[in-house]
Amino acid sequence: MLQRTRGAVIGAALVLALAGCSGGGADGGDGGKGGSGGGGVADAPFNPSQVAQAIPSKLAAPKGWNAQEPRVLDGSAAQQQCQTQGQWNCAGLTAQATTRQADYETNGDKDVDVLFTLLAYDSVDNAKAGLKAAVAETHKDANAKTTPLTLDAGADETDAFTEEGYATVSLRVGSVVAVMFGENLPKDHDIQSFAKLQVDRITTSATGKNPDA
Repeated sequence: MLQRTRGAVIGAALVLALAGCSGGGADGGDGGKGGSGGGGVADAPFNPSQVAQAIPSKLAAPKGWNAQEPRVLDGSAAQQQCQTQGQWNCAGLTAQATTRQADYETNGDKDVDVLFTLLAYDSVDNAKAGLKAAVAETHKDANAKTTPLTLDAGADETDAFTEEGYATVSLRVGSVVAVMFGENLPKDHDIQSFAKLQVDRITTSATGKNPDA
Protein backbone atom coordinates (compact mmCIF):
# COMPACT_ATOMS: atom_id res chain seq x y z
CA MET A 1 0.00 0.00 0.00
CA LEU A 2 2.16 2.74 -1.36
CA GLN A 3 5.26 1.54 0.48
CA ARG A 4 8.48 3.03 -0.83
CA THR A 5 11.31 5.38 0.03
CA ARG A 6 8.91 8.29 0.33
CA GLY A 7 7.24 6.50 3.20
CA ALA A 8 7.44 9.52 5.48
CA VAL A 9 5.16 11.57 3.23
CA ILE A 10 2.75 8.78 2.41
CA GLY A 11 2.76 7.30 5.89
CA ALA A 12 1.85 10.60 7.50
CA ALA A 13 -0.98 11.11 5.03
CA LEU A 14 -2.24 7.58 5.62
CA VAL A 15 -2.38 8.24 9.35
CA LEU A 16 -4.91 10.96 8.63
CA ALA A 17 -6.81 8.84 6.10
CA LEU A 18 -6.97 5.72 8.23
CA ALA A 19 -8.16 7.71 11.22
CA GLY A 20 -11.43 8.09 9.38
CA CYS A 21 -12.10 4.50 8.20
CA SER A 22 10.23 15.78 -11.95
CA GLY A 23 8.24 17.97 -13.86
CA GLY A 24 10.31 21.19 -14.20
CA GLY A 25 9.02 23.03 -11.16
CA ALA A 26 5.36 23.53 -10.34
CA ASP A 27 4.21 23.98 -13.91
CA GLY A 28 4.47 20.57 -15.55
CA GLY A 29 1.53 20.30 -17.93
CA ASP A 30 -0.83 23.08 -16.88
CA GLY A 31 1.95 25.64 -16.98
CA GLY A 32 0.30 28.01 -14.52
CA LYS A 33 -2.14 29.08 -17.22
CA GLY A 34 -5.22 28.26 -15.24
CA GLY A 35 -7.45 25.75 -17.13
CA SER A 36 -10.68 25.08 -15.30
CA GLY A 37 -9.00 26.39 -12.17
CA GLY A 38 -8.22 29.75 -13.79
CA GLY A 39 -10.23 32.94 -13.61
CA GLY A 40 -10.27 32.88 -9.82
CA VAL A 41 -13.11 30.36 -9.51
CA ALA A 42 -11.41 28.70 -6.52
CA ASP A 43 -9.39 31.66 -5.26
CA ALA A 44 -11.64 32.33 -2.26
CA PRO A 45 -10.81 30.27 0.85
CA PHE A 46 -12.74 27.01 1.12
CA ASN A 47 -14.91 26.34 4.14
CA PRO A 48 -14.84 22.84 5.74
CA SER A 49 -17.97 21.76 3.85
CA GLN A 50 -16.37 22.64 0.52
CA VAL A 51 -13.21 20.73 1.43
CA ALA A 52 -15.32 17.71 2.38
CA GLN A 53 -17.05 17.87 -0.99
CA ALA A 54 -13.85 18.47 -2.96
CA ILE A 55 -11.96 15.42 -1.67
CA PRO A 56 -13.00 12.39 -3.77
CA SER A 57 -15.88 10.57 -2.13
CA LYS A 58 -16.60 6.87 -2.06
CA LEU A 59 -19.10 7.49 -4.86
CA ALA A 60 -16.30 8.93 -7.02
CA ALA A 61 -14.23 5.74 -7.00
CA PRO A 62 -13.95 3.81 -10.27
CA LYS A 63 -16.36 0.92 -10.65
CA GLY A 64 -15.10 -2.09 -8.74
CA TRP A 65 -12.63 -0.08 -6.64
CA ASN A 66 -12.77 0.24 -2.87
CA ALA A 67 -12.63 3.69 -1.29
CA GLN A 68 -12.11 4.93 2.22
CA GLU A 69 -14.47 7.40 3.80
CA PRO A 70 -12.65 10.74 3.44
CA ARG A 71 -11.19 12.26 6.58
CA VAL A 72 -11.41 16.05 6.97
CA LEU A 73 -9.80 18.24 9.62
CA ASP A 74 -10.23 21.99 9.91
CA GLY A 75 -9.13 24.87 12.09
CA SER A 76 -6.84 24.03 15.00
CA ALA A 77 -7.14 20.29 14.32
CA ALA A 78 -5.82 20.78 10.78
CA GLN A 79 -2.99 22.96 12.05
CA GLN A 80 -2.05 20.45 14.74
CA GLN A 81 -2.03 17.58 12.23
CA CYS A 82 0.05 19.64 9.80
CA GLN A 83 2.61 20.48 12.47
CA THR A 84 2.75 16.85 13.56
CA GLN A 85 3.29 15.59 10.01
CA GLY A 86 6.00 18.13 9.33
CA GLN A 87 5.74 17.72 5.54
CA TRP A 88 3.39 20.44 4.35
CA ASN A 89 3.46 24.22 4.59
CA CYS A 90 1.18 25.07 7.51
CA ALA A 91 1.11 28.88 7.10
CA GLY A 92 -2.48 29.86 6.36
CA LEU A 93 -3.70 26.24 6.31
CA THR A 94 -7.40 26.16 7.21
CA ALA A 95 -8.33 22.55 6.46
CA GLN A 96 -6.91 19.32 5.13
CA ALA A 97 -8.45 16.10 3.91
CA THR A 98 -7.30 12.74 2.66
CA THR A 99 -8.66 9.50 1.29
CA ARG A 100 -7.54 6.41 -0.57
CA GLN A 101 -9.03 4.40 -3.42
CA ALA A 102 -7.82 0.92 -4.32
CA ASP A 103 -8.44 -1.89 -6.79
CA TYR A 104 -7.88 -5.26 -5.14
CA GLU A 105 -9.05 -7.42 -8.01
CA THR A 106 -7.35 -6.75 -11.33
CA ASN A 107 -3.58 -6.80 -10.83
CA GLY A 108 -2.76 -10.00 -9.01
CA ASP A 109 -0.40 -9.53 -6.08
CA LYS A 110 0.41 -5.90 -6.90
CA ASP A 111 -1.18 -3.04 -4.98
CA VAL A 112 -3.22 -0.73 -7.22
CA ASP A 113 -4.23 2.43 -5.41
CA VAL A 114 -4.21 6.20 -5.27
CA LEU A 115 -3.91 8.43 -2.22
CA PHE A 116 -5.43 11.91 -2.28
CA THR A 117 -4.45 14.77 0.04
CA LEU A 118 -6.12 18.19 -0.03
CA LEU A 119 -4.68 21.28 1.66
CA ALA A 120 -6.93 24.35 1.82
CA TYR A 121 -5.36 27.74 2.49
CA ASP A 122 -6.66 31.17 3.45
CA SER A 123 -5.24 32.82 0.33
CA VAL A 124 -3.87 32.07 -3.11
CA ASP A 125 -0.42 33.28 -2.05
CA ASN A 126 -0.30 30.83 0.84
CA ALA A 127 -1.53 28.08 -1.47
CA LYS A 128 1.30 28.88 -3.90
CA ALA A 129 3.75 28.53 -1.03
CA GLY A 130 1.98 25.32 -0.03
CA LEU A 131 2.40 23.87 -3.50
CA LYS A 132 6.07 24.83 -3.59
CA ALA A 133 6.62 23.02 -0.29
CA ALA A 134 4.66 19.97 -1.47
CA VAL A 135 6.69 19.74 -4.68
CA ALA A 136 9.95 20.01 -2.75
CA GLU A 137 8.82 17.31 -0.31
CA THR A 138 7.65 14.82 -2.92
CA HIS A 139 10.81 15.21 -4.98
CA LYS A 140 13.01 14.98 -1.90
CA ASP A 141 11.52 11.63 -0.94
CA ALA A 142 11.46 10.24 -4.48
CA ASN A 143 14.01 7.81 -5.82
CA ALA A 144 16.85 9.16 -7.95
CA LYS A 145 15.37 7.83 -11.20
CA THR A 146 12.26 9.91 -11.86
CA THR A 147 10.68 10.85 -15.16
CA PRO A 148 8.85 14.18 -15.57
CA LEU A 149 5.21 13.69 -16.49
CA THR A 150 3.30 16.21 -18.55
CA LEU A 151 -0.43 16.24 -17.90
CA ASP A 152 -3.25 18.72 -18.27
CA ALA A 153 -5.82 18.42 -15.51
CA GLY A 154 -6.99 22.04 -15.71
CA ALA A 155 -5.14 23.24 -12.61
CA ASP A 156 -3.43 26.59 -12.15
CA GLU A 157 -0.08 24.91 -11.45
CA THR A 158 1.00 21.30 -11.71
CA ASP A 159 4.10 19.21 -10.99
CA ALA A 160 4.10 15.52 -11.90
CA PHE A 161 6.57 12.67 -12.27
CA THR A 162 6.76 8.88 -12.38
CA GLU A 163 9.15 6.36 -10.86
CA GLU A 164 9.21 2.57 -10.79
CA GLY A 165 5.49 1.96 -11.02
CA TYR A 166 4.51 5.06 -9.05
CA ALA A 167 3.11 8.40 -10.18
CA THR A 168 3.06 11.59 -8.12
CA VAL A 169 1.12 14.77 -8.86
CA SER A 170 1.10 18.03 -6.89
CA LEU A 171 -1.23 20.74 -8.15
CA ARG A 172 -2.93 23.96 -7.17
CA VAL A 173 -6.39 25.24 -8.01
CA GLY A 174 -6.86 28.71 -6.56
CA SER A 175 -6.39 28.49 -2.80
CA VAL A 176 -6.39 24.67 -2.68
CA VAL A 177 -3.41 22.34 -3.09
CA ALA A 178 -3.84 18.65 -3.96
CA VAL A 179 -1.22 15.91 -3.79
CA MET A 180 -1.80 12.46 -5.30
CA PHE A 181 0.30 9.32 -5.09
CA GLY A 182 -0.62 6.48 -7.46
CA GLU A 183 0.72 2.93 -7.45
CA ASN A 184 0.57 0.49 -10.39
CA LEU A 185 -2.32 2.41 -11.94
CA PRO A 186 -3.85 0.85 -15.08
CA LYS A 187 -4.11 2.75 -18.35
CA ASP A 188 -7.87 3.19 -18.04
CA HIS A 189 -7.45 4.73 -14.57
CA ASP A 190 -4.12 6.52 -14.82
CA ILE A 191 -2.90 9.42 -12.67
CA GLN A 192 -4.11 11.91 -15.31
CA SER A 193 -7.69 10.73 -14.83
CA PHE A 194 -7.47 11.01 -11.05
CA ALA A 195 -5.85 14.46 -11.26
CA LYS A 196 -8.65 15.61 -13.58
CA LEU A 197 -11.21 14.16 -11.17
CA GLN A 198 -9.65 16.06 -8.29
CA VAL A 199 -9.49 19.38 -10.16
CA ASP A 200 -13.09 19.02 -11.33
CA ARG A 201 -14.27 18.37 -7.77
CA ILE A 202 -12.38 21.41 -6.46
CA THR A 203 -13.82 23.73 -9.09
CA THR A 204 -17.33 22.35 -8.68
CA SER A 205 -17.17 22.71 -4.89
CA ALA A 206 -15.90 26.27 -5.32
CA THR A 207 -19.17 27.17 -7.05
CA GLY A 208 -21.21 25.86 -4.12
CA LYS A 209 -22.32 22.70 -5.91
CA ASN A 210 -21.94 19.12 -4.72
CA PRO A 211 -19.73 17.12 -7.14
CA ASP A 212 -21.71 13.97 -6.30
CA ALA A 213 -25.09 15.53 -7.02
